[in-house]
Amino acid sequence: MIRAIAAALVLAAIPVGTAAAAAPKASPWKPVTLERHRGSVTATLTFERRKEGYGAYDFRDMHLLVENGTAKVLDRGMCSESRCAVASQHVLSLKNVWGDSVPEVILDTYTGGAHCCFESYIVLTDGGHAGRTISHLWGDPGYKLISHAGAVAFRTADDRFAYEFTSFAGSGLPIQIDQIGANGRMNDITGTRPDLITADAKVYWKAYTSERGKPDGDIRGVVAAWCADEYRLGQKAACDAELASALAKGWLACPAVWPQNAKFIALVHKDLAKWGYSASSK
Repeated sequence: MIRAIAAALVLAAIPVGTAAAAAPKASPWKPVTLERHRGSVTATLTFERRKEGYGAYDFRDMHLLVENGTAKVLDRGMCSESRCAVASQHVLSLKNVWGDSVPEVILDTYTGGAHCCFESYIVLTDGGHAGRTISHLWGDPGYKLISHAGAVAFRTADDRFAYEFTSFAGSGLPIQIDQIGANGRMNDITGTRPDLITADAKVYWKAYTSERGKPDGDIRGVVAAWCADEYRLGQKAACDAELASALAKGWLACPAVWPQNAKFIALVHKDLAKWGYSASSK
């Protein structure tokens, strides 16, 4: 599907009356090898790529080999619509993201496109879960590694908020903290970091109060993100009170492409419940 869209965009860019044969030709396929080594762990990513006539790279035959000493941990083909998409980008690294002394293998991919998408493919290399893989889509926010409780966690944001309540430019994406648990799976541990949630809430509160009441303002995205943080902090009542005040003052009568006024408030509560935010609210 991604290849079809890319091809359609290229064809659409050719001026009317220009022969398709006149378009620049793609370069030959060339093999590429990326290798990372740390301690006893070695990761080798191989693929073929070529530069298309319009400048972006295309990929095929992607393969990842992970070894811990003499043990082969993973030997797998990696091509997918996202990883081998035209104009995708790839970063291979070895990092301790699980808490033991042996690094994990991380293949980070940027799929290209507007507001999309970052994903990680993580390979556990040691212990009872050696060879287990975690494929995690971060969406537009990507992630940043932070310290948490003596281990490493992934700081990101909830990409489900993008476009949900308003345009992308007006959307707020509340903080999210993920961590690989003892079971070798990615877990949402945001609720254990009220300090970071509080700081995030202050950011969205400032954005909300600076825009509310303006004739052409649209505060739906930032107030929804603030409400999400308030829910996590156990302050649902504060969210409810502010939304009621905003409704009474006409601040939620925004462009009607997305729900406004009472329908917007209903959608906020519906989504926060569906996405698990209300589990920590009071």
